[in-house]
Amino acid sequence: MKSEDFHIDSINKITKKIIGEISSSRKIIVEIVDTLRKEHEKLKAELVEVKSNMSLVINEVDKLGLEDVAMRQRLAEVSANFDKYTELDIKHAYEEASEVRIKYFGKQNEEKNLREKRTSLEIAFKKSLENINQAEKVVNQVSIALGYLEGDLLPVIENSDKSSEMYMGIKILEAQENERKRIAKDIHDGPAQHMANVVMKVDICEKFINMDIEKALNELSDLKTAVKAALKEVRNIIYDLRPMLLEEVGLNQTINDTVVTILKDTKIEVEFTLKPVKKEIEPIIQVAVYRIVQEVFNNIKKHSYAMHAKVKLDFGTKYLILIISDDGIGFDVKETLKKVRCNAESFGLIGIHDRVYQLQGELKIKSSLGSGTICIIKLPINREVIKDESSRD
Repeated sequence: MKSEDFHIDSINKITKKIIGEISSSRKIIVEIVDTLRKEHEKLKAELVEVKSNMSLVINEVDKLGLEDVAMRQRLAEVSANFDKYTELDIKHAYEEASEVRIKYFGKQNEEKNLREKRTSLEIAFKKSLENINQAEKVVNQVSIALGYLEGDLLPVIENSDKSSEMYMGIKILEAQENERKRIAKDIHDGPAQHMANVVMKVDICEKFINMDIEKALNELSDLKTAVKAALKEVRNIIYDLRPMLLEEVGLNQTINDTVVTILKDTKIEVEFTLKPVKKEIEPIIQVAVYRIVQEVFNNIKKHSYAMHAKVKLDFGTKYLILIISDDGIGFDVKETLKKVRCNAESFGLIGIHDRVYQLQGELKIKSSLGSGTICIIKLPINREVIKDESSRD
């Protein structure tokens, strides 16, 4: 056995042991996260219930407050007119006023206790969410380390001068984990919150339906609005994951609509030169093109300070060419790519590089400070071309 083979076997054994320990630790952390989520959901349910009860109690306090004022006025009137009312009338008025006041003070005290409980639950709820975020961050970091360790270490060992590529791989995995976290956060902050509100509204409607039909109808109207908002956000998340327009109106119109949507709050004018696409470009490649356009124009919007941009799409029998240019402030390509590799300052650029690389395409970025930017992407139009290129390699 060669000495280098011995060293590689030793490294592989150590690596397998590390992977086993990390996997075991990850399972424990995931279990902790699951427990935290269950506690978080329990707190959410309690908070929804408390808010629902508070709404009812506040209405009762308001109602009893008006009754208390009316009873005290009645008592004052009876007490001031001995010639008109008997001693029994005064006694009844006093008893009724006292009864209403006791109920009023009791409900006020109940409202105070519910407010204190709500505040306490909101603090616990917020802290619970922070704990989940911290735990998920740890799971994220462990998953990244585990994902890379489970890859093939031999090429990395044999080509140690390519450490920057290894780091890029780690950053790609990190970007993917962050994307999953972003989607989870979008669902939690959007539809999940709306649905929690829906549950509370349903509970309130059930309690109002036999007490105050008008308030019940108002709550139902709010409920309908909340459901519509939740549905809209769910559709937005689904669209972001898989744009249905690609199947409905095709790649060209989807690119046009997406760019217009991204730049709607800017003054950037866009010129489109898109060769009509039917079935020449495979769907998976079309999705990649869409994602690249989406990411590039998000960068243009955030960083370029451009006034004009161009999108050109052309293709032949094997490859497509996507060219996106702008007249913005530009950037130092070499320095930016160095920061991306070392500091992960632009997950968007990593995402574009990753998509192009996975599809065995080519990416060229031409830019310099003050002279705008041109992105040139070359991709195969179907998987057969990718197979051909792989076989040649």
